[in-house]
Parts: sequence; structure tokens; C-alpha cells
Amino acid sequence: MKPVMEIVNNIRTHALNHRQFKNLMAELDQGLPGDLPLHYTVRWLSKGKGLSRFSELLDAVKLFMEEKDKDYPKLSDPKWIMDLVFLVDMLCNLDRLNLALQASGQATSATLKKQTARYATLVETLHENFASRFHDLQLKRSQIRFLVDPFNAETDCLKVGDD
Repeated sequence: MKPVMEIVNNIRTHALNHRQFKNLMAELDQGLPGDLPLHYTVRWLSKGKGLSRFSELLDAVKLFMEEKDKDYPKLSDPKWIMDLVFLVDMLCNLDRLNLALQASGQATSATLKKQTARYATLVETLHENFASRFHDLQLKRSQIRFLVDPFNAETDCLKVGDD
């Protein structure tokens, strides 16, 4: 989160940088959202939209920082980018949940029940997907145990030779 805040504040707080970034966005004109919102450390809920916008504009931000000779190696680090996208996704879901819980005319208990059912279904689907994807590992469990600890593994299910 700290590199994102530094970059966004660097672009937004300097009028020249902000104007040049807007010009770059106009040149690229790839249907990208308008501008980066200025980051405030007031509420965690506002970070979701700012991070979402930053991730959408990541390529343009990277290009702009390269033009300005500012070195932010994290902008090219795939692991950091995956963490950023995960954080964006998580905060967007929390924003959605917050809005659903604040919806007018709905009882909190009914909304909470609906959201709990939704997440229970998602967790169940995730469990089923993991079970099907890693089914082969379950079948090869004894062979893996043999490779890890050959003296304590079950050997009756191991295939030897051309049998």
C-alpha cells in the first residue's frame, strides 16, 4: 500500500506531474478511467476505490514513472502486482458488503443472512474445486510418502517393474 500512496501522491500533489499524467492518459486513450484519486489516510473504505483505479491504470502509471526517471521496481514485480490485485479484489468485496449492510429498508439480520449464504456457497464451491483439482495428489499420496520417508511408507500399493 505504501508504494501506491507514494506514487499517487507524487502524481497528484505536483501540478506539473498531474497535468503531464492527464496528457499521457489522453494520448493513450484506451478506455481507461479518468484520473487517479488523491490518497487520504482517513478511512480504509476509501482505499478500495483508489487501489482499484490504480490497478486499472497500472500500465500508464508505470510508463509515466519511467518517463520521469522515477524507479519503482515493484511496478514490474509480478508477485507484488498479484498481491495488489488480491488486495483490490478483497477491498472491493468489503466495499460491496458494506454497501449491502447499509442498504436502506433492509433489516441487518436479513442482509447478514443473505451475505452469509453467499459466502458459504462460495466456500463450498472452492472446496469442490480444490477436491477435483487435487484428486490426483490424493491418489498418489502413498507414492509421495515413499519419496519423502521410504522407511515408514506403505509399500503394498507401490508399483514395481512392468506389472
